[in-house]
Amino acid sequence: MDGDFALLDAYSQAVVATLARTRAGVLALRLQGRKGRGAGRGAAGSGFLVTPDGYLLTNHHVAAAGGDITATLDDGSEHAATLVGGDADTDLAVLRIGAAGALPHLQLGDTSALRVGQVVIAIGNPQGLSQTVTTGVVSALGRSLRARSGRLIEGVIQTDAALNPGNSGGPLLDTQARVVGVNTAIIAGAQALCFAVPADTARWVLSELLRHGRVRRAWLGIAAETVALPRRTVVHHGLAAPSAVAVNEVLAEGPARQAGLSAGDRIVRVDEAATPDVDALHRLLGGERVGREVRVELLRGTRLLALPMVPAARA
Repeated sequence: MDGDFALLDAYSQAVVATLARTRAGVLALRLQGRKGRGAGRGAAGSGFLVTPDGYLLTNHHVAAAGGDITATLDDGSEHAATLVGGDADTDLAVLRIGAAGALPHLQLGDTSALRVGQVVIAIGNPQGLSQTVTTGVVSALGRSLRARSGRLIEGVIQTDAALNPGNSGGPLLDTQARVVGVNTAIIAGAQALCFAVPADTARWVLSELLRHGRVRRAWLGIAAETVALPRRTVVHHGLAAPSAVAVNEVLAEGPARQAGLSAGDRIVRVDEAATPDVDALHRLLGGERVGREVRVELLRGTRLLALPMVPAARA
């Protein structure tokens, strides 16, 4: 083995060494279709262990695709997997399998250290072909990807490491054997346009699901849309953006109703941060703002008002 390894070039050595350290912690997921409509039709995906006691990450759309979930390790052993929790807004889910002893698991890396052009490695179960390896580079950073829930996933990694149906939920690795992303999407019909949810997001979602069983996000209790603002209004009030979040409906007994927000108001800032669109408002309403007073600045007609508001946890 040592002699064979010496014959490999530096790139190949990095890939082979990374696989040797990680592939035991990567799983192929098989999902049996629920009873009733679609019964008998299964789905496949990927996942990877993040703790020695059997907790693993995958995509939410994978975990939600079927009833019974079977996870197969690199050694061929099969384990029943149970759903711990999922988050459709980031397309991530946590499952757990049982085992008699400690399981090999992967380390979540630091996404902020990634660089465009950096070599990355994907391992997964495309088309049911378990432990399939593809390599490429980080093509771009900071992309936004629309989750199936309609909410934007921020900081998404774009890579040209080939992904196919079944890769979803598998790890995207750097050459230090650290998980930098969770493979989640491809653009059908496009070449080498593949995306992964960043490891920093996965770490936060994992923590939320293990602690609370769900991902907590702040909720104002409004229905809203993005609207353009008149240039005169923007200049007069010194606003940072030419658009705002228009409140179409204020839900009964929600934080917004209690704070005095009205339909027709246009939210321009939350705690001094501009809200040029609904996605920006979503980004500002993280779990850290649940139960903590925030300052919401809004336009009511031509007047600029500020209302104190205490966001609640979204159900």
